[in-house]
Amino acid sequence: MARRSHAQFMARAVELAAKAKGHTSPNPMVGAVIARQGHIISESYHKQAGQDHAEVAALKKLKKGEVKGATLYVTMEPCCHYGKTPPCAPKVIESGIKRVVIGSRDPNPQVNGKGVRWLKEAGLEVIEGVLQERCEELNRPFEKYIVTKTPYVTLKVAMTLDGKIATAAGESRWISNTLSRKYVHQMRDEVDAIVIGANTLKTDDPLLNIRLVSPNNGRQPMVVVVDQKLDVPLSRRLFSVKGRRVVFATTWMSPEENRRALINMGAEVWPLDADLAGRVDLKSLLRLLAEKQIVHLLVEGGGGLFSSFISQKLVDRVVCFVAPKLLGGQALDWLPELNIRSMEEAFELETLSVKTLGDDILFEGELKK
Repeated sequence: MARRSHAQFMARAVELAAKAKGHTSPNPMVGAVIARQGHIISESYHKQAGQDHAEVAALKKLKKGEVKGATLYVTMEPCCHYGKTPPCAPKVIESGIKRVVIGSRDPNPQVNGKGVRWLKEAGLEVIEGVLQERCEELNRPFEKYIVTKTPYVTLKVAMTLDGKIATAAGESRWISNTLSRKYVHQMRDEVDAIVIGANTLKTDDPLLNIRLVSPNNGRQPMVVVVDQKLDVPLSRRLFSVKGRRVVFATTWMSPEENRRALINMGAEVWPLDADLAGRVDLKSLLRLLAEKQIVHLLVEGGGGLFSSFISQKLVDRVVCFVAPKLLGGQALDWLPELNIRSMEEAFELETLSVKTLGDDILFEGELKK
């Protein structure tokens, strides 16, 4: 039987890393495999922030001496700085590993390339770039967060074939089918926070929790409502989900009594600067969310918020569910405030993927900037 290649071992490490989607924030997802003479002798992945990193967890499964002369496959460069856990590179060096195969560099400026240098200076053979694209894709949100100090933003919209997100009367349940809605709940399980506008809260009264899949450790993502007036009814279902953080992002001009009422309901209120239109400045909000260790943000509506995020080029990825339904001209558009006058100004998606979920069509792609 032919000995397995570096790519095959790295592919297994990628599979392991992906098991932790939604668990590791604000850390990256990382998988590790230890192999000797073409056979895996240990494997693991980073399961949660504060727990052992992937390579350390894999090493701990082996007895002293079992590691000597083996090869470590890891999807991201071993770290060389102190965070919630000690650096991994020295432990790899001390273990007796002879070769380290790395999928991608760590984009963290505190690490990027330094872990590799430590390993090489200690005499280990280092091979880089094996399945690099797949390894980097695992941690797009982390890369943006750690480099720019702002969250990675995914915008999710469910629309009809004619680009409508609700009827003229504001009814939107349900445009998409059950399979699409289950997909959305899986997305919620993989992000740190969900953001909606005040009109969506008033009109749709959404729960915005994870229901159609099993949430990670019972965790529910934070919900952020962008609302400069804070005049939402306090009877909204949003407040009924126990143990979840609910935040209202507002401006300094919002009424003090409205702030107090929301705080009494258990919500947090974040007064922020206003933009030129008097609305909450979204760039300030994103910076503050990053300070709160929100790595991945999901924008769920409505049209005004979609328009603002798209027009300001604050979106990284668009996930669009298109249902085979028509609502006509008086129904609500998903980008009502976006006024493009020439095709050269049109926003484009790249690295596009298309698939069907029952009779819905799902488009996913990165917003070209």
